[in-house]
Amino acid sequence: MRACFINPPVRDFYSTSIRRQPLGLLYIMAAVRSAGHEAVLVNGHSPKKSVLPLPAEFSYLSGYIGHPDPRRRFPFRNYSRFGLSFQEIRRRVKEAKADIIFIPSLFTPYYRETETVIALAKEAAPGAPVVTGGYHAALYPEHHLRKAGADYVVPGEGEASAVAIMEYIRSGDDISRVPGVIRLDNGAVVRGEGGPAENIDSLPLPARDALRDRDFRVYRRRAVSMITSRGCPNRCGFCTVRAVWGGTYRERSVESVMAEVRDCAERFRADMVNFEDDNLFAAKERAVALLGELIEYQESSGVRLDCTAMNGVSLEHMDEDSIPLMRRAGFSELNISLMSHSAELQKKQGRPFDSGRFAQIARAARGLGMNVRAYFILGLPGQTRDE
Repeated sequence: MRACFINPPVRDFYSTSIRRQPLGLLYIMAAVRSAGHEAVLVNGHSPKKSVLPLPAEFSYLSGYIGHPDPRRRFPFRNYSRFGLSFQEIRRRVKEAKADIIFIPSLFTPYYRETETVIALAKEAAPGAPVVTGGYHAALYPEHHLRKAGADYVVPGEGEASAVAIMEYIRSGDDISRVPGVIRLDNGAVVRGEGGPAENIDSLPLPARDALRDRDFRVYRRRAVSMITSRGCPNRCGFCTVRAVWGGTYRERSVESVMAEVRDCAERFRADMVNFEDDNLFAAKERAVALLGELIEYQESSGVRLDCTAMNGVSLEHMDEDSIPLMRRAGFSELNISLMSHSAELQKKQGRPFDSGRFAQIARAARGLGMNVRAYFILGLPGQTRDE
């Protein structure tokens, strides 16, 4: 069978080039290929940029765009589409002649783009079932089935479910046996039983060969995205991690991670690795082991890697000893999230560290010459304007 994977374009004020590597889709593509099927990628999130009119919901920003006072000036001048036109995506999907189509619905701000792509995929490949997944789809599966046009929703990990769906279509077997799939059955929403993969070391590496050369270009470097774990042991109240990964936290072995690092550096010529884990350093012992291996590999091979964790690093198991190791391993920047300075909100939301730890780690990183990028959430329930 032949599967077509579509990474939708986005409409936003800005775009980060690392987003052009749809890591989840590449993992599922690799699994589908390993099962003996064909898989093609339509990467709709390309470098192409088209300026769009400001949407009505952002009309309140019009007075701040280009404002002469820099204190009141909105930092972006235009609202744009980043990626291929919908007409071009339709053409490529039609050329793919796929038996099944996979389209992620990852982030709520971009749900319209996903739904437009689902509709055009239905037109371009009539009869091919459409499968969606990701955070937004996991939170609102019924909407995707009843209104967005998807045939199946995979709310969790997609590798095993994608392969099983394809086998079902090929054999005509009972879809109820497919693990972890949500579907409509005589108008009722039916959820198939299924759980997360137990051994994520056994999963094939993402199908990065499906990417174009331009998709590796990030900040004038040649970069790859990678994950070393799935899920998070914490239970922060605002986080959607459990919607996809469930309540489990599973780590890949350090050996498996380093094999992928070497493959990316040697086969794909990457000199930048962005770790997208939801909690990269959830345990200090593993963090020390992984950082040590990254240091040893670079020192012994002569390869120099720029390591980043743009998704953010959780601080509960970090200390002043961890930061020098990160610096030696190639981390020149530390991305950390406080969420809120309010001790009451930190406790209410289940944050595993406080402002004191945040400041301690930030100062340690700055002392080593690292750039520190901090993230905060504005508008949390119960948060005051003054706070």
